[in-house]
Amino acid sequence: MLGRNLINSVLTQIPVFILGIVSGVFSTRILGEEAKGVFSLFQANYLLFLLIFSFGIQTGIVYFISSKKYTEQVVAGISWAIFLVSSSILLGLLFTTYYLDISSFYLPENYNTIPYLISLFVLFFLSFFNNLITSFFQARSKFNIINRISIINSVINAALFPILYFYLQEKQITVIEKFNYVLVATLILLLLNSIIWFYLYMRQIAIIPKLNTTIVNKIKEFVAYSLLIYIGMFVNFFNYRLDLWIVNHYLDEKPLSHYSLAANIVQIILYLSVTIASVILPKLSNSDDDKRLVIFTKISRFSFSFFFLLVVVAFSTAYFIIPFMYGEEFTPTIIPFQILSIGILFSCITQIFSVLMVSSNRNIFNIIACSVGLVFTIVFDIYLIPKFNINGAAIATLISYFAIFVITYIFVITKTSIKTKNLFYPTKRDIRFLYSMVTKNFKS
Repeated sequence: MLGRNLINSVLTQIPVFILGIVSGVFSTRILGEEAKGVFSLFQANYLLFLLIFSFGIQTGIVYFISSKKYTEQVVAGISWAIFLVSSSILLGLLFTTYYLDISSFYLPENYNTIPYLISLFVLFFLSFFNNLITSFFQARSKFNIINRISIINSVINAALFPILYFYLQEKQITVIEKFNYVLVATLILLLLNSIIWFYLYMRQIAIIPKLNTTIVNKIKEFVAYSLLIYIGMFVNFFNYRLDLWIVNHYLDEKPLSHYSLAANIVQIILYLSVTIASVILPKLSNSDDDKRLVIFTKISRFSFSFFFLLVVVAFSTAYFIIPFMYGEEFTPTIIPFQILSIGILFSCITQIFSVLMVSSNRNIFNIIACSVGLVFTIVFDIYLIPKFNINGAAIATLISYFAIFVITYIFVITKTSIKTKNLFYPTKRDIRFLYSMVTKNFKS
């Protein structure tokens, strides 16, 4: 079952990957040099709110349901209660900061208004809602549904943004208007996605939440487990996003747009790794230690080989692909993208390493590794960006990703009972195993 889910999920991500590039190309062309960086900052802000106020409960849902520590009704009660309470708190805080005239700290210049404030909250609310529902499908290993919805969303995205691009070709619009068009399109797509997920949840899951005074201790254990995940995710978020704010501090909007595009493209590659990690987490969480390590070792080797080849292709074609797809004005994106692509190779395999720690309830080691990486990010960004502009930001990120990778790898081979240090290239036995798994999958 794991093999089939893994193969199907990876194969699904190939068209999702391609369609994601298509929608990204046209949304970037709509935004242009001036608005691309601002929109990336806007996205980074709502993702930061999503991280802060979700408390890492998505991973907790998968862990507690797949490990059968709690009933699904209890997990649903806890998670939906946290969702409603945290959303209410955030909405209150957003309006408080606006009326105290301090919302400019997170809303970009010229976008500090009530409509943008509400848009920011809606992006958070719908994303949190979708993540919660997806977690229940993930915990039940219903990856066929997750994969299907992923493709549907990608097709809709890849259709809407080209239509919007050609519609706007004949119009003379300002930078803010370009931003508004892409923001509204993003909100519509996210709302449509939420409607689809809610319908499927009611049809396929339909868990009635249970939350009463008898499960207070369970809430404490759930939150305690999720808190470690939350801290790790919080630190890791800044490893991936902090450079945008630092670039924005030192440079103007055009370099920010160039760098944010490079970061967005490599994030698409990283998403493939996140997909693999999400598939194997329930299986690893529900396995004994020996079986967990056997599964992890094989997947780690194949994953590294796959991402190595993907990064080689991305690196070698960047000089042609980026100007062709995004326009000549984004030529300065090429070198930072190539630097970041090397770093994303290490980050992708780190994602796989991290799942082993999470499934073994050793997430503290992920937190340590990510914390060291964050220190590297801050120090080298501050030192390198003034000297080398966006290339310096890319080098700082590469150093950070590599540091996290090395530390996490050391923890994997020293803090578990794994019997091999080879987690990077498949053996002949692994290849035979993959061949049998693929042929069995296609025959069935």
